[in-house]
This record gives sequence, C-alpha cells and structure tokens, in this order.
Amino acid sequence: MPNTIRTQNDVYRADEQVVLKVEVDAAHRHDAAWAVLADEGGTLTVVHRGVIDRSSAAAPTVYSIPVPALSPGGYQVRLYLNNPRKGGKVTTWAPSEVDPYDDADSFAVADEPGNPVMLVGRGSHPRRPGKGLANYDDFETFVVKRSKRLNPEKGKAYANFGRRAHEELFDLALEYVESVRCRSLADLTPPGYLLDRQKAEALLPVQFRDRPFLPCVELIWNYFEEEAGLVQTLNVILARFQNRRVSPRHDPLSRFDVTPLLPLRNLLWGWAEDEVRRTTVRRRVAEYAYEYGIVLVGRAVPSSTTFVESRANFLESFHQVVHQAHLFYERRDDLTVNADPFPLYQAIRDCHLALSYGTHNQYGEMAVTARAEFLVMQFLLKQPQMGDFLGGRPMTPYPEPWMDRVETMRSIQGWGDASVMHFHDLATISERLVLTMRLGRWSDVNVGAIEAGAWADAFRPDIQRYAAAYRAVTGVDLAHAADATMPSLLISRRARSPRVRA
Repeated sequence: MPNTIRTQNDVYRADEQVVLKVEVDAAHRHDAAWAVLADEGGTLTVVHRGVIDRSSAAAPTVYSIPVPALSPGGYQVRLYLNNPRKGGKVTTWAPSEVDPYDDADSFAVADEPGNPVMLVGRGSHPRRPGKGLANYDDFETFVVKRSKRLNPEKGKAYANFGRRAHEELFDLALEYVESVRCRSLADLTPPGYLLDRQKAEALLPVQFRDRPFLPCVELIWNYFEEEAGLVQTLNVILARFQNRRVSPRHDPLSRFDVTPLLPLRNLLWGWAEDEVRRTTVRRRVAEYAYEYGIVLVGRAVPSSTTFVESRANFLESFHQVVHQAHLFYERRDDLTVNADPFPLYQAIRDCHLALSYGTHNQYGEMAVTARAEFLVMQFLLKQPQMGDFLGGRPMTPYPEPWMDRVETMRSIQGWGDASVMHFHDLATISERLVLTMRLGRWSDVNVGAIEAGAWADAFRPDIQRYAAAYRAVTGVDLAHAADATMPSLLISRRARSPRVRA
C-alpha cells in the first residue's frame, strides 16, 4: 500500500541493524518525513528523525532507511507527509508525540535472546495489529479510518437510497484483505512467543514475501465460519428482507421490519443487489475440495462427483500434525524422556506437500474475495438494529460483536448447540497453522526435526486450542487419535442429537 512505513522485523537484537521500509505514493510531490520514537516510561520521545526529498519528478517511491544504533526497549516509527522541511534545513523540523502522522509501526530491541519484549502500544504481543492475519476488529478500524460514507465524523453517514454505501464497504474490505502480507514467521506467531524461540523464522522463504498471488489469508477460515452459520444467518435475514419464505413452517423472523431511518436498510439493499457478483456456495465448496478436500453438507452443496480434483490427503495429514504435536508435548513435559520431533516433522512435511498441490488455479483470488465478502457479512450483522431484533445473551463475553447474532440464529433455527466461538477458534487457528505449513520450506533438505520442534513450541497454545475446539464441535479428540472423517459429517450428526450447549 502507498504511504506506509514498516520495519523488516518486529524484534531486533541489540547488535542488529534496524532498517525502515518507506513507500510513498508517486503522486505525492512534497517532502515526506520519518521519526523513531522511544517509549520512556509511557512517554514517546523522538530519538531519530529525517526528511525524504520528494522535490524531483524522478524521485523513487520506495526507500530503505537505516537507523542508527538503538538501545534495548520499545519503539514506534512514524511517517509524516505534511512537508515538514522548513527553510531548507532538516534540523528545523522536530516532531513531538502529539503531531499528526500518516502511518506508524512498532518494533522492539531486545537486550538479550529469551527476554520478552514490549511493543509500543501493543503490550507484550509481537504481532502488529492489521499486519498479521485479517480480522474483524482491524477491518472495522480500517473502515472508520478510510471511509467517507460509513464514518459519520467525516460527513454523511449513509445515503438515503441506493447501494453506494455497500459498494464502498465491499471495496474497502477487498482493499484491506489485499493489504495483509506475511513478511516473516513473526507475523503468524501467537502472543507470548519469545525471541529465543524464533529458530524457525527462516522457514518463511524470502521469495514469498510481498507477492500478491500468495496472500496471508486461507480459505479454510471461510470453511469453518460457514460451518458456524455465518452465511446461512445472513441468507435467512435477506430472504425476510425481500419477503421470501424459506421454509413452509412459521417464519421466526416474521416481525423483522427494517426502518428506512436507519443505515441497515441501505446496506441490506446493496447486499441484495450485489448478489450476482458474489461467490456462490457451489464455487466455494468446489474450492474447499480442491485446496483441502473438505466440503459442506446441505441442499445447495453440489455432489462430490462434480469435482475434478479433491485434496483427500490434506485433512488426514493436518490432523496427524495436531496429534503428533500432542504426543511431542507429552514426551517433552516428561523430563525423563528425550522427545523426538521427527514424527511431527514428517507429518508437517506431508501436510506441506498436500497444500502445495492445491496452490494453483483459483488459489489466492478465491481466498481474498471470499474473506472480503465474509467481513462484510460480519459488518452487517454487527449493526445495532440487528442486535435489537435478534437479541442475544448480554452476559456472554463474545470476542467479536457479530457473534451473538449468529448464536441466536443457530438457536432459533435449530442448527446445533455448539457455540459460534468454537467455530471461530477453528477458523482463526487453522488458518494460522496452515499458513506456516504452506509458506514454510518444509521440503528443504536443510529443514528437519529441529525446526519442527521449534515450530511446535511456538504454536503450542494454538494447537491445543484447536484440538479443544474441534472436540467441542465434532466430539472427536485429536489429542487421542488423528481422525480424517469429514468435519461436516461429524457436525451434522452432532447437530441432530439433543445435547447441552458446549
């Protein structure tokens, strides 16, 4: 994206050179400036600064700027595009922590390997907001910052009629998802990952960075969100909005009346009008089968005989990774045993190869487009009028504001008693794990069991949470055995049997 400032790493050693990567829009013909601010007891203080000369018509758009030596601590870098040079002297410009800036990034310098580091404004969390995986919170922040129609503070909140609000929302969603990149393994590691465990960072090869055909999103995220009922929830609401009956029995949404005085009406109208451009369930299911060998269950789902290719060995190898990781943890925790990570490495390598076979044709394009569509769905469900009508459990701490709407719809439609939070855990965690196995050099002759062990240590919380969520949704314990049964079959069987809510 233009007009951005980034560091190559989240964490640097004290003897490492910090390099800033600055990208400025070619249309910006004024000087730009950058500053490095140190966190000193909660106060940001400028320690280094500089001006980028943009006066020449042939000025480049991308700059690599080395930063002088920094002492251990947390830092923030900022980009300023307001022509800070005064009187032709760089020394006359001295930004403060309150000056408005156009982009920012955070990094840390560690005094020695193994010590946790604090990133400015982010707590002890090495992943940048908006830079790791695409998520709803960052998307909503992106919309508020960039939109003129969807942000009441910047002007007219929504149009009175038409679909312009929805068109802008989808364009912003697509722009946001396309901007997400995996530059290194540090963008994928979970919170609490220590510097001395970053032995596997080289597993994310350089040639994959900043390549638009290998985005930092996976379609398996959409699969589990679709299993949660996200798409079905909005389909049922849209049918009632259009006065269409989807079932011969009494419609529980019969009193759904959207007032034209609130912005939800415009967004739902635009969503209905844009149906011809959206990906269909048939296309998504065909791609689920091509990339992962998994499908949905339902009347709208095409028969598996219509698929030319299905990645049948992915699910088996992926769940084998989860199972072998649990065996590795059990042996690692037993101090009388020297845990051997080679079986885990072999499972990761098999999964890496299975994923590489599906990295063709619609891969990337489908994942980016479908993610943008699903983020728009979540934005629609998050609207206050949806909550006023559907209600929900106000004392349940849902991580994201759209979840209680889907949970309520699952309850009134009888779609199963597993919580939407378990499905969301499966979606986010499986995406992160799959990305590390797809982009990592697991087939390289110089990569082996040692790197697999480091990977397992880094992602231990995620792997254990995935197994727990999978057990809550399907009833299968992957810590006990690697099960390759189609998740949709297990979920549908579980939904048909009356159970207490998980």
